[in-house]
Amino acid sequence: MLVLVHLTALAVYLLKQTQASYLARVLDARQQWQEGNLEAAAALYRDYAENYRRFTWPVVLFDDYPSRARAWYALGRIEAERHRIDAALGAFREAMVEEPGLGQREFRNLLLDSRRPADLANDAETRLSRDAADLAAWFDLGAARLAQSDPAAAERAYTSALAHLPAWLRARTRYGATPGLTAEEGDLRGLRAVAAVLAGNVALAGTECAALAGRERAGEQYDQLCAAYLLAAAGDPEAARRRLAGYVPSAPEHAALAGAITGPGGSGGGTGQDRPAD
Repeated sequence: MLVLVHLTALAVYLLKQTQASYLARVLDARQQWQEGNLEAAAALYRDYAENYRRFTWPVVLFDDYPSRARAWYALGRIEAERHRIDAALGAFREAMVEEPGLGQREFRNLLLDSRRPADLANDAETRLSRDAADLAAWFDLGAARLAQSDPAAAERAYTSALAHLPAWLRARTRYGATPGLTAEEGDLRGLRAVAAVLAGNVALAGTECAALAGRERAGEQYDQLCAAYLLAAAGDPEAARRRLAGYVPSAPEHAALAGAITGPGGSGGGTGQDRPAD
């Protein structure tokens, strides 16, 4: 029994030492990232993520130990900064396997920024085959169809998203329905109106965009894109460009749509991520 106790204590000691060394590596990876040493940071995060199960079995002996999912997520962001698109997408996929939803936004934005809408459409359709009420997947499918120059399909995707929106909002609102126009509804209605303009359904787009403008609160800009597209469709591109003055795109699809009106450099996309602050 004493031998067994001593062997167990030794095993615990060695495991804790190993976990401490990997904790030091992941903290060093964060520091390297903050300092802009991306290659070194990527190597450290990859080593941590790939070996995680080996050095955490059978138990983690530290509180708040960085998860494998978080390491893959950080690696994805670093590889995106390094413009290693396939490596970044692969890391985000690993993060999502470990922790569903983690890295999904960055994954979809990177696919759009790297002009891979077919991949995003396939990903969205796969998610919808598992859950037809997946609001984010409908958003992504609409964005992919717009990028594929299929505005009619984009309009259908956004219409489906709006049909599922009330249930999605109820599931996420503790005290009942949110009064007024939500960010999700405003974004969806604005994008659907733009898709309708591009699909040639200008009358429907005009009605939708006007209704959206009437529901917005001061400072909101959900109708800016559709208003600009309606002006462009009416043959007034200069007024369309003025309508987008001060417009701040919130995702790559908005940036691409705005850029088609304002010209190259008129707006920016990206994953919307900065280096870690801590």
